Amino acid sequence: MKKAFYISILLTLGFWNFSFSQKTEVEKYYVRVDTAFVTELKKAYEISTAELMKTLEVKNEGRENLGFGYQLKQSGKGLGSMTINYQILYFKNEIVSYELTTRIPNKSKKLKKLYKEKLSTLFKINDDFKVEPIYFGIDNSTEPLTGIEKWNNDNLNEIMSPFSSIIFGTYCGESMTLMNNRKLFDQIIESGNCEYLLYSKNPATRLMAVEFYYCNLNEFSDSQKKSIETRIAELNRKPMLTRTCSGCIIGGELTEKIITELKNCR
Repeated sequence: MKKAFYISILLTLGFWNFSFSQKTEVEKYYVRVDTAFVTELKKAYEISTAELMKTLEVKNEGRENLGFGYQLKQSGKGLGSMTINYQILYFKNEIVSYELTTRIPNKSKKLKKLYKEKLSTLFKINDDFKVEPIYFGIDNSTEPLTGIEKWNNDNLNEIMSPFSSIIFGTYCGESMTLMNNRKLFDQIIESGNCEYLLYSKNPATRLMAVEFYYCNLNEFSDSQKKSIETRIAELNRKPMLTRTCSGCIIGGELTEKIITELKNCR
């Protein structure tokens, strides 16, 4: 009886050691894959945007129409334990701006330091292992559409850019949390910058500005109303499908239909 018990323990320990060894080898493989790709990505980044896109294996399909000739591609390349995410802004099929983001895998401190060392050749990383995004042509994503002069206002830049999320809504997801772009918008919106935001390349920002206008008509002068109504009419003449979120559902609606519904806020 005792002999069988000891055999059982030895078999269990042997299986545990084998599983642990397998897990360790897999983790080592993931680290090799991740760090090798970062080296490859850095070389591509230093050569050209075209080489970078080739390394990231960016496909032509799956772009979101932002209107006025602009499109946004959002995706990423998964590796071992990490993913390089990208957002690419196109104007008439030409890349005018992009954002690269990633994060250091939640592993041991030793491995985090290794990832930081490798990623630091391309990204800026703080002491808490948080990786800062890389931007190319960021001014192209934040400058307004044709029809209004650019403002030198850093507070508006983030919400002007399509990289801040192109989904129109307020609360979204199973937990019904306030959307980040809505939070950003609420922090900066006022009657003085509403018209400017109507010229954003980000369709969600344009619609939030329309919503603010119709819900706060008494805050606008007659001259502001005339100018803003002209701009809204222009948006209506450019029908496009805008991504929306209501509750847990992310869908799409025509801009003209959304604007018509927003007028009910009067």
